[in-house]
Amino acid sequence: MKKIIYILLIAAVFASCNQGDNKANDQIAKNKASMQKFYDEAMNKHNPAMMDSLITADFVEHQNPPGMKIKNRDDLKKMFADFITGFPDLNFKVNFMVADSDMVVTHYTFTGTNSGPMMGMPATNKKNIYDGVDIVRFNKDGKGIEHWGYFEEGKMMTQLGMMPEMGAMPSDSSMKKMDSKLKKGDTKMVDPKMQKAK
Repeated sequence: MKKIIYILLIAAVFASCNQGDNKANDQIAKNKASMQKFYDEAMNKHNPAMMDSLITADFVEHQNPPGMKIKNRDDLKKMFADFITGFPDLNFKVNFMVADSDMVVTHYTFTGTNSGPMMGMPATNKKNIYDGVDIVRFNKDGKGIEHWGYFEEGKMMTQLGMMPEMGAMPSDSSMKKMDSKLKKGDTKMVDPKMQKAK
């Protein structure tokens, strides 16, 4: 009799462990589905309003683009609406997605043409292709509550013609302009530490 009770007890413990694993796996699947929906519905269908169903109102952004401070979901929606205006054909291709516990990590490739104004800058009509990573923490309802990430900002700026390619030497004319400014005493372009060293 004791053996039967012992076996039933062990079976009950294993059953409860399996139930816990199933719940955790269900939550992970729900989080990944929300993340995929973000790219498919909000971004690729150019519908930032869709973010209301995918992100909490008090969402926290840990990666703020230069000149922008995203404090909540509404700020994020405005930023993406501006981004969609700048890149009307934008597309995010999910290369892979991994999840554990309440976190989902996605590696994506962005493509788009800057054919509209963005953040006060005129269109460059140049194509952009770059990679990035999003890391999002989800709540129990499968809504995003925090974001960390990066993308190839330098590559983006180079492709838009806003900065030279890495390793590219400045043209002779730009070097001459810099030399003439320095000779005239224009030190705005010189590092203050270098001025002190003189």
